[in-house]
Amino acid sequence: MTIWRGQGRTHKGRRPANEDTLVCRDGDGLWAVIDGMGGHDAGDLAATIIRESLESVALGGGIAHRLLAVNSALQSANHAIRHHAALHLRSKPMGATVVVLLIYRDEAAVLWAGDARLYRHAGQDTVMLTRDHTPVQALVDAGVLDERQAMSHPRAHVIYQAIGNGDKLELEQARFDISADQQFLLTTDGVHSVLTVGDLARLLGEGASESAILKAALDAGSRDNVTAVKVSADEHYR
Repeated sequence: MTIWRGQGRTHKGRRPANEDTLVCRDGDGLWAVIDGMGGHDAGDLAATIIRESLESVALGGGIAHRLLAVNSALQSANHAIRHHAALHLRSKPMGATVVVLLIYRDEAAVLWAGDARLYRHAGQDTVMLTRDHTPVQALVDAGVLDERQAMSHPRAHVIYQAIGNGDKLELEQARFDISADQQFLLTTDGVHSVLTVGDLARLLGEGASESAILKAALDAGSRDNVTAVKVSADEHYR
């Protein structure tokens, strides 16, 4: 049986504080990156609430059951964030984007809200498995913008879905089969706002670590917190 392991790192980059965080539960097949919003304290707390929900969620059964459990945990986190904002922040915006990768045997699933992303790398090819919940992504889908134009668009950081963004949380999800020759990369927008899919394909093809990917993003001029989790099959258990 294939054993999957994740290596993650987060860095505040050029920001005064880090509102990003991550989860690596190798033994349970769950990995996530979280990007807090709302300014320091609010964004950091929102990200922490989500991280703790994902760290404590009980996972069992097949991939469908695990998806349901994670969905429920994120719904609870959404309520907790909304409650805190109403009670302590006069309902000031407070929330976070998130992407969660689940792997169980030869199946995987992704669950996300906002513009945190999951990529799959195999051979020399890298593809994005998520779709940003942003107006700019809609322009890309319509063929109005290409990838680089989208990255520099003035509304590139506008999102319409996030945990804590509304009373009703709508999470997008997808399921897919996997094989041991694949790798997965989870990133917050501090990374992919400056590194294209082609850039990430080159880095992953060269065997770059998650730390090297963060360094590449900072070298490329990222002004945000940067977070990456790289998940691959343990070569001793393939």
